[in-house]
Amino acid sequence: LALNEIDVNNISTFQFSQVGLEEIIVKAIKYHIEGNILEAVKYYIYCINKGVKDERVFSNYGILLRDAGKLDQAKIFFKKAIEVKPLFAEAHSNLGCVLRDLDQLKEAELSQRRSIKINPNSAKSHLNLGCVLRDLGQIKEAEKYFRKAIQLNPNFNDAYFELSLIELIRGNYESGLVNYEYRDKNKSSSLYSYQIQRQINGRYLQKGELLLVVSDQGLGDTIHLMRYIPYLRRLGYRVIFCAQSKLHGLIKSSGIDQNPIVPDQVKKITLEGTLIALFSIPRFLGVNPKNPIISSPYINTNKELINKWKINLSSEKRPIIGINWQGNPNLEKSYKGRSIPLEIFKVLVDQNDITLLSLQKGFGTEQLENCSFKDKFVSCQSRINSTWDFLENAAIIENCDLIITCDTSIAHLAG
Repeated sequence: LALNEIDVNNISTFQFSQVGLEEIIVKAIKYHIEGNILEAVKYYIYCINKGVKDERVFSNYGILLRDAGKLDQAKIFFKKAIEVKPLFAEAHSNLGCVLRDLDQLKEAELSQRRSIKINPNSAKSHLNLGCVLRDLGQIKEAEKYFRKAIQLNPNFNDAYFELSLIELIRGNYESGLVNYEYRDKNKSSSLYSYQIQRQINGRYLQKGELLLVVSDQGLGDTIHLMRYIPYLRRLGYRVIFCAQSKLHGLIKSSGIDQNPIVPDQVKKITLEGTLIALFSIPRFLGVNPKNPIISSPYINTNKELINKWKINLSSEKRPIIGINWQGNPNLEKSYKGRSIPLEIFKVLVDQNDITLLSLQKGFGTEQLENCSFKDKFVSCQSRINSTWDFLENAAIIENCDLIITCDTSIAHLAG
């Protein structure tokens, strides 16, 4: 945002006139470290406009460009930093990160390997290489670099978390779910906003004890794991379930919880029991591939809504294919290739006698405007577009013949 607020071609020179360039560079780095990005950007740009060739300026400005989503520009400045100082390990690693963002994975791998060759003791470069290798499908090799990052820095939370994803992929739930708890070790975690410290740390809970279960991740994750709320009650625990308000209708209809609360209410609770993240429940219960505990359907909409949409869709004479093509854009950095351009679906209507139904909400729906096969969607599509309640969306899905989706919440509702 800071980059967008500044006219990079019109940085005032007045504030810099009495200060030497080295002092300006030091101040820029100081502002950057302190999180005063607006000032840091001004100082970096002033140096760049003055023709300063300093690897610190180029690399740090590249980091800010990457954070702002200006990936091609960031790539240029990381390369400039390397030109000034070819053995600048951090710049090679930063270049590898932005190449990964640009989905140039083989080039990203080479950059991370160069960084490690220059500085074999960089835990961060080992972590970054592990992430690239995982994206390339080299799971075993990726695990090796995550473990090396932990060996180099035993307190490296991100490395434990990335390792957990590999362990879970490979079915090692026992260790994977333990390491997955490192997702909450960073202050950016949603759980920190509740400022409640009574988190479960593997201790034995007494039956009858109060559990405040907080949904700590996305909508799909909440739908996926809310199956365990009734089970906790059957074990004898008293449960307060905090989930996104969009899901409350579905939660009640499915018999998961008749009085779910929203995140804002958590902050007002004087808790006498234990706070536990919803995604920590599988570890607490000992869930693993051979012991899922709850494996039967647990999501329900209601007959009135199913019949309502059956009537709304009754004029369609061909099979109805519900589609969702765009995931959360904020997750695209971590889950590349997750979304599917809507136009790709054209092959389905060209080769099959079907009708499409868009289950896309919010970001991504703008692709419908210029879609070359708009006439292939159900006649009541506009009404579906304005339906955001998950309970009602479940009823719409119930009236489809097939669902194709890149969004987990839609997949769980279909299931």
